[in-house]
Amino acid sequence: MVTAYLTQVQLGQEPVANLERAIAAYTEAATICRQLGLERYLASNLNQLGNAYGNQAELGQEPVANLERAIAAYNEAATISRQLGLERDLATTLTNLSTANLNQAGLGQEPVANLEQAITACTEAATIRRQLGLESDLAGTLTNLGNAYSLQAELGQEPVANLERAITNHNEATTIRRQPGLERDLAQTLTNLGAAYSTQAQLGQEPVANLERAIAAYTEATTIRRQPGLERDLASTLTNLGVAYHTQAELGQEPVANLERAIATYTEATTILRQPGLERDLAGTLTNLGAAYSTQAQLGQEPVANLERAIATYTEATTIFRQPGLERDLASTLTNLGVAYHTQAELGQEPVANLERAIANYREALSFLNPALLPADTLRTGRNLGNLGFRQGWWDIALEGYTVAVEAVEQSRAWATSEALRQEIVRKSIGVYENLIQAAVNQGDLSLALRTVERSRSKRLADLIAVGDLYADGRVPPEIQAWYQQVKESRQIQSQLRQNPLDQPGFTQKPQPYPIGNTRASFATEQLQAAEAAERQAWDALYRFDAITAQLQQPQPQPRLDELTALLPSPQTALLSFYTTATHTHIFVLRRPAQDGGEGVNCHTIPNPPESANDLQNWLVVNWVIPYIAINQAETPQSRQQRRHEWHQAMATRLQELATRLQFDTLIQQHLQGITELILIPHLFLHQIPFDLLPTAQGQLLGDRFRLQFVPSTKILGLCRERSQPTPDTLGIVENTTEDLPYTPLECEWVAQTWNVPRQRRLQGRTVTPDSYLQLLKQVQALLSSHHATSRADDPLNSHLVLAEEQKVTLRDLLSPLWRFPELSEVFLSCCETGLSFATSRDEEGNLRRELLDEPLSLGTGFLLGGARAVISSHWAVADLATALFSREYHRARRAGEERLTALHQARQALRETCQKDWRDRLTADYQQAYQTWQQLRQTKDPNVNAAGANYQKIGELIKWLDEFASDAVPFQDYRYWGAFYCLGLP
Repeated sequence: MVTAYLTQVQLGQEPVANLERAIAAYTEAATICRQLGLERYLASNLNQLGNAYGNQAELGQEPVANLERAIAAYNEAATISRQLGLERDLATTLTNLSTANLNQAGLGQEPVANLEQAITACTEAATIRRQLGLESDLAGTLTNLGNAYSLQAELGQEPVANLERAITNHNEATTIRRQPGLERDLAQTLTNLGAAYSTQAQLGQEPVANLERAIAAYTEATTIRRQPGLERDLASTLTNLGVAYHTQAELGQEPVANLERAIATYTEATTILRQPGLERDLAGTLTNLGAAYSTQAQLGQEPVANLERAIATYTEATTIFRQPGLERDLASTLTNLGVAYHTQAELGQEPVANLERAIANYREALSFLNPALLPADTLRTGRNLGNLGFRQGWWDIALEGYTVAVEAVEQSRAWATSEALRQEIVRKSIGVYENLIQAAVNQGDLSLALRTVERSRSKRLADLIAVGDLYADGRVPPEIQAWYQQVKESRQIQSQLRQNPLDQPGFTQKPQPYPIGNTRASFATEQLQAAEAAERQAWDALYRFDAITAQLQQPQPQPRLDELTALLPSPQTALLSFYTTATHTHIFVLRRPAQDGGEGVNCHTIPNPPESANDLQNWLVVNWVIPYIAINQAETPQSRQQRRHEWHQAMATRLQELATRLQFDTLIQQHLQGITELILIPHLFLHQIPFDLLPTAQGQLLGDRFRLQFVPSTKILGLCRERSQPTPDTLGIVENTTEDLPYTPLECEWVAQTWNVPRQRRLQGRTVTPDSYLQLLKQVQALLSSHHATSRADDPLNSHLVLAEEQKVTLRDLLSPLWRFPELSEVFLSCCETGLSFATSRDEEGNLRRELLDEPLSLGTGFLLGGARAVISSHWAVADLATALFSREYHRARRAGEERLTALHQARQALRETCQKDWRDRLTADYQQAYQTWQQLRQTKDPNVNAAGANYQKIGELIKWLDEFASDAVPFQDYRYWGAFYCLGLP
């Protein structure tokens, strides 16, 4: 009776009803077999029952539930067959089980787990069928196994390796199926093999060669499928073949000829698919055909005629796609249709009408798209609509398109599965933000422009600072701890490879004042690069396992203007947000709203010369960044010293030119009247500029006219403001970790006396470790960190504070959840380059990369993200003696109750104005005090007597050095001694 039901199903007679009858019969038979202990018959019956459930699922009858029933039946049958040693039956059941798992995965039901189960089942079945010599059956199992590996690859599970496994299995299956009578099965396996080769090509694995292999496989499959009765299969393979030809053309392989081949195969496929019931397949192939015509037009092949053909095919496809459930396909095709109309307009074909048609199609496509559900599709369509409006100067349409595109970018970034992918999404879409900002400026919507600028900034850093606050209670998951252990082990390997701490790549010493001392930077050796790569892999894994970051995976909302205005502490404070587009540099000025209720946003715009895109950023790279990097690339100490001297000598001229380029005097005159304090948010390479030193009218420096505070973005400023504000009463000191800086011990002793720092809160010399450094950070509200540091231009996250015995605290450490210090108010980094950040500035052809991320990755930023409210950082390699004096003056002002910005200004003024006589008088008093301290410690046999004696001696040497100057000379008047330090964070 069951056979009769199944025969009816095969004939198309009430398939659903007859399958239900067959399932009922199999179920009853299984019950009887269990009762009678007929296990072999039970296993066979369960296998058939599983097939019936699987067929019901294929008919759309509760597919998920029926596949679950099929899997349960197959698993029970497999268990029985395994117990009875029925290997042939077991292999059949396992292959059927793999098919059910594959179908469940295709429905989105735990795809990774179901595919793993399918692979396990197929592998066991293949082993059995090889042993039994069942080649024909083996080919079917191998095909399933290849399909499972291909689907794993599509899910991002080891894509290259899994595709290689898929190709291996499909190739073995095709070898078997080249026997007479297996042609139809061979065609299916060849099609699957071609798909695997095509996917490998998409992943960049020998794309041309793999596409050639795909074309060969598809071509052979089409030859077989030209038999009567296989027309639908033929059309499917022809479509795949057309895609392969089209992709080869896009890779520059005989583009015109390959596109003609693609058009021919697509056209043949559409002819076949114009049958009832195949409309959806027809629409998909028509869309591909339209894309091929459009590409031909782009290549200059009858552009108008080919675009007309593309429009005709797209239009027919949209008619089909207007059926319920096909909205996504409809939106995609409408977008293609819009592009074709837009291109026709650009070719002068009815430009007004065709642009209107393009806009209408883009808008209709967007009506079917939700950026929260289909961000990639929404981004493409929104960007196209925005680009059309931007090119035409129709700013309202540009804003309409770019606004929805930005929402899509935010969603894509939130969904990204890795830190690298998030960065890549932002990098590739930065032009959307840029054009939205420019369109908003052109439209006069300065509020939208500013809010979009701030939304686009420092996304990665904002995420990391939020992660840090979430971990502020110190509770870190054990898997995070395990990855940190791997990081430590990787660093131990690196330490073994290093011979000398000064051989570390990018290492920069604190130079001495006269002569300016050594610096050294070099790129890592191959062995060190490999070790550092292993460490980076561990960090990547750590961030993937960080469960807390899942709480942040929500699209960033557009900030409101009142939220930004609330960041201004007084009416005398203005926020300057810099942003460079391809054509302009904008400085957005945010002030408290006027009494008449108007918005407090203005824009100071400097156009780039028409012949030079990104003129400002290019100028900064050529005149500021590259000359600085070149200092540490010099081969000898003498040449490094000469380059450093030349860089400092050129600073005044370069800063004057920058001020002129930015038209700062005009900015001050028009927008900053009545302002005394500025919050600066630079863009890209402007982060490296010491704005305090920028000259303004009447010979004043910008830092003399305004108190300057720097932040990476308003988002991070807001996060800092939200933290509690502890009073920095308890200060800790980390000093001279490599014991080779002559004036650092003196600096730290002066600061310790100023703040009454006990010995237990002073980490000194080679005893300092990363762990002791972190513990001190958690115990104090303020920190002076005075020792070597280096900024890595080649690997910014490996910029680090240098400790003894090859140990270091990297920026990557500071960004990690373990380095959290929620009670830390401020850090004074009395080191080199702690505020210096680098990014990859050039592409392979040497041009400035416009898609640069605006992420100021510096050690100072790292401390800010770890919990500090403010960080005093340096723009360049600073001199040991001058920095010691600067630090002393700053900390005295802070101890007296001055704010950070005021203390910084007083320290600068002290160095740039104090003459030799005044320095000598102050140091003479210090010399006498140091002598008394030394004598007291000698009498009490204090263990710190040697350090006290060294300080006494060093002050004496300093006084003798000052005697070489005239009494009215100002030894530290030059920029280089006091201009490097700035305040990042709260004032």
